Amino acid sequence: MMKIAKMVIALTIPLLGVGLTVPTTVNASAWKKGTPKAVRGDWYNKGVQNKHVNIGWTGFSATKHDFSVGHMGMPVVVVYHPFYKHTKNSYFLKGYAKKNGLWLGGNVMYKLVKKGHHFQLKGIKGIFDDVPVYRQSAHK
Repeated sequence: MMKIAKMVIALTIPLLGVGLTVPTTVNASAWKKGTPKAVRGDWYNKGVQNKHVNIGWTGFSATKHDFSVGHMGMPVVVVYHPFYKHTKNSYFLKGYAKKNGLWLGGNVMYKLVKKGHHFQLKGIKGIFDDVPVYRQSAHK
């Protein structure tokens, strides 16, 4: 009986050692829930010049649990329960935007690239924008 117990212990100790020495990796690029603090608030662009024509304003607003993008004359696209990923100088925001007027609903993804004191808002999936947005100053 003692020989069997010693043999079981002798076989399990190496297996435990192998299990404990296997490195575990952490995925730093995993999607996180919500929106990052750096992009929360109200951002705007007073007008985008496209081939010398002003095509209207763009607004971006983000809170902890949602973000929205609106363009002059178009319905606001609101994403509730978004996810984000942070890379070196940019943020990726994604989620599902429900139907609103002309917007038929669907998955959207935006990339916000930090450029000095403003962000460049680029639509990657669903809506294709490429405009600079500036932080809106507080009205007093």
